[in-house]
Amino acid sequence: MMDFAKLVVTGADARNFLHGQLTADMDHLDYLYDHPENSGLGGLCNIKGRLEAVFWIQKIENGFDLYLPKCISESIATLLKRFVFRSKVTIEIVDANDEFATVVPQDFNIPWIIEATQGKYVPQMVSLDVLKGVHPRKGCYIGQEIVTRLRDLGKNKKRLGKISLGQNSNINIGDTIHTDNDVVAGEIVLVQENEALAVLVLAELHQTLKLSDNIELLNVWKDDNE
Repeated sequence: MMDFAKLVVTGADARNFLHGQLTADMDHLDYLYDHPENSGLGGLCNIKGRLEAVFWIQKIENGFDLYLPKCISESIATLLKRFVFRSKVTIEIVDANDEFATVVPQDFNIPWIIEATQGKYVPQMVSLDVLKGVHPRKGCYIGQEIVTRLRDLGKNKKRLGKISLGQNSNINIGDTIHTDNDVVAGEIVLVQENEALAVLVLAELHQTLKLSDNIELLNVWKDDNE
C-alpha cells in the first residue's frame, strides 16, 4: 500500500503561484468522475513537458492541499519552492495517510507518479487530459508549450489503461507488456492487488496482451477519435 502526503500551499499568492506551475486551472478544478466540489486532478511537468508529479488538489482556506505519494513529496516541495521567489506562499509537507481515503477518490483511476516514473511521461500518455487534470485552454505553466503542441497535433500514440492481471504474479512498476508476437505494447505504471494501470500503445490494443501470462484490458482512457 502506497503512503501519501500532502503539500499544504498557503498564502496570499497561493492561487496565482500554483496556476503558473500546474496543468490544472486552479479556479476550475475537475475530475472525470464524481468528486467533491473545489477539488480535482493536476500535474507538475518539467521543462520537457514530462510529469514530475500528479496531484489530487483540494481547495482550502487561504490555499490548497496537494495530495501525492509520500516518496516524492520532499523532492516536489523542494522543486516548487525554487519558483516561489517573492511570492507570498508557504509550502509545508504533512502526512496524509489518515485522511487520504476520505478526501481522494479510491477508484484506482489516478496515474500517480512515483520516483521510478518521474520525468517519463507527458500528461497525454497517462491520460491526465482525459481525466480532466489538464485544462485545455490554460497557458503559462511549466512544460505547457510541449503539452499544447502534442494536443494540437492530435496524434497520441500512447494512453493510460487499466488491466486485470489474471494469473500474473510478482508484477512491478516498469514491467513491459507484450503482444503474442512479442511486440512491446506498454508498461506498468501502478499496481493494486490484481489490477494495474499501464501506459499502452494504442496501435497494439487489438492484439492479445500479456506479461508472463495473458492480461485482460478493462479500460482505456482516450478520446473518441483515437
